[in-house]
Amino acid sequence: MDFAPPRTLGMTLGAALTALLLAALGLGVQRLAAAEVSPWLLLWVTMPLLSLPMLLAVGYRLYGLLTARYHLDRDGFSLTWGLAFDQVPLSDITQVTRVPVGDLRLRPSFGLWWPGCMVGKGKDPELGVLEFFATRSPEGLVLLRARDRTLVISPADPEAFEQAFVAATRMGSLEPIPAVSRRPDFLVARLWADRAALGLLLAGLGLSLALLGYLALRAPSLPPMIPFGFDVSGRPGALAPPGRLLLLPLIGGLTWFVDLVLGAWMYASERDRPLAYALWGTALLSGALLWGAALHLLAAA
Repeated sequence: MDFAPPRTLGMTLGAALTALLLAALGLGVQRLAAAEVSPWLLLWVTMPLLSLPMLLAVGYRLYGLLTARYHLDRDGFSLTWGLAFDQVPLSDITQVTRVPVGDLRLRPSFGLWWPGCMVGKGKDPELGVLEFFATRSPEGLVLLRARDRTLVISPADPEAFEQAFVAATRMGSLEPIPAVSRRPDFLVARLWADRAALGLLLAGLGLSLALLGYLALRAPSLPPMIPFGFDVSGRPGALAPPGRLLLLPLIGGLTWFVDLVLGAWMYASERDRPLAYALWGTALLSGALLWGAALHLLAAA
């Protein structure tokens, strides 16, 4: 029997958060392109660099909500939430209980979550470590306790879920199923252990950050307007505020981030791993080109 969690609140707040992050990303890029050198420049640079990874994280949470499903039958319980999957044999389930109304203890302590999208890990003095895959808080939550873990879920009809569990227990299992707990692997641990990959990634990011710091140090000594670009004959082009130069490390940072994501996807396959190294190496090339462009423009100022 399939059960789905309520999604309306989580999807609504997630969509609103996505809109805010997109607005911050667009505002930061727009203001950075037109701003003069001032303390505000740090804000305009920071907004796009923080908004883009946050957009990806929120997007994954929304994908999890769209795919969220609980399944319970006489053989066991299974949970699908984005790329996460759990399967618990019925014989391993020791208790299924509803959380009392008004009990505010149960909240994820780790992970990105918001009301209507409670995903992450928490800890309770009595229950121990909890894994949340729920959309309600606190009423409507169901604790599913197995031998080695406790899942916190939120079927749309908790009473029907409890009745289905009692009925499944009475019928007994027809075929034993294995216990499975699969979580998305974003390759962080493997990349951290790979010195070549880690070196390429840190070097690519370091070039963009170093360029940002260099331009910030040079900014007070620059004239009010500087050339930003060159014509086909190599002569300086139209003049622009010095703050326009900060687009160069921003472009470098965004290029590095895109290369990081695409390379991580390729890195997961042993066959495509050389392509991941090559892609991360292009961040070094683009960083060096942006450094050259910045120095050339400053020399022409």
